[in-house]
Amino acid sequence: MGFIAALPAILWALVAWLYPEWLTQIQLPVPGAVSVGLGIVFLLAAFFRQWHWFYWCAWVGGSYATIQLGLQQPLAQKEVSQLYQALPVWLSVSALLLAFIKQPTLLTLKGVLLFIVVGILPLALLLGPVANSVATLSPVELLTLPDWEDTGLAVGLLLWIVAMGGSWATFLLYKGSSSFAWSQWASWLALMVFLLVVDHRDASTWSSVAAVIGLLLALADQMLKLAYIDELTGLPQRRALVSQLQHLRRRSAVCMLDVDYFKKFNDRYGHEVGDQVLRLLGSILKDHRGFKAYRYGGEEFTLVFSHSDPDKLKSTLESVRSKVANYPLKLRESSRPDSKRKGKDARGKKDAAKAVKITISLGATLKEPGDTPDSILKRADENLYSAKKSGRNRVVLK
Repeated sequence: MGFIAALPAILWALVAWLYPEWLTQIQLPVPGAVSVGLGIVFLLAAFFRQWHWFYWCAWVGGSYATIQLGLQQPLAQKEVSQLYQALPVWLSVSALLLAFIKQPTLLTLKGVLLFIVVGILPLALLLGPVANSVATLSPVELLTLPDWEDTGLAVGLLLWIVAMGGSWATFLLYKGSSSFAWSQWASWLALMVFLLVVDHRDASTWSSVAAVIGLLLALADQMLKLAYIDELTGLPQRRALVSQLQHLRRRSAVCMLDVDYFKKFNDRYGHEVGDQVLRLLGSILKDHRGFKAYRYGGEEFTLVFSHSDPDKLKSTLESVRSKVANYPLKLRESSRPDSKRKGKDARGKKDAAKAVKITISLGATLKEPGDTPDSILKRADENLYSAKKSGRNRVVLK
């Protein structure tokens, strides 16, 4: 799902490479298209308090402004040529720093200063000496063989884009990165592709629009996750469960489970440890095969099965129950060591963290003809109550 945020930039790259004549057939308002797009991202990000999008909007906006102000003259001019050679360096270095270095919260002094710097700093490239200094860092000439210089294609720049873009994308795929991370890669790619087709009219606007659309898609994906994914456990939450239950197959089953004595556990060890328990349970359920897990609310979870084989259900649920019951949960210290040395010594001791065990009770039921989401959940909840009444740490399937 995350990769979808990169599609606008990839589509822009393909069009710019294979069908550049299309760029002259469709006219975009300049700079209105980019301004409106960035404005929409700003408003949505502010409304949903997704402040990290602000930094990338500033990055795209500052880079686009620099391009519009400095690259509207022929590249034969010295100042324009210096800016053209400096831009790949700025785009690549600044994008990598912004993507991989943790940013401060926007609504702080450091955050506001970073936002201003990211938006304004590229304008410094309009100064000849600055652009000339940055351009000396460009590896384009090293990547261009003498035989390629007369091809009319910026081969060195293309190799740079392929090498850096490929490495960055490989890292994102390996890490299973979010749509926001892919939108960052896409923003960089879109503006770098512009440099390959710099002579085409409105290419800078098209590239910036592609970057903005990628950011918008990433923001939309984030909104869906906030609406359907529980932040603490990483599992889909109740709203997603209700949607799933409305489309249950004829042969299905539903299980309700919760943590035994969770309130007493919370009162004894504190809410931070309680959250640790819920994260652990979410991780176990997410990794276990055979069902789809949801966080129903509080310490309650729901499992949805796509079959109604009682023996298979009982075996799977017993496996989950046993795995949770036998997992030694190490309680984290509420107070952190005063120094790294003390922390290292503490980590070296086997008894530095107290281990406790938790148990869960599970109540499951098979789908019956005429079942509604409420009716099947009610039966599963009644079976969960039976499991608790029978002594907890057990499975009841009726």
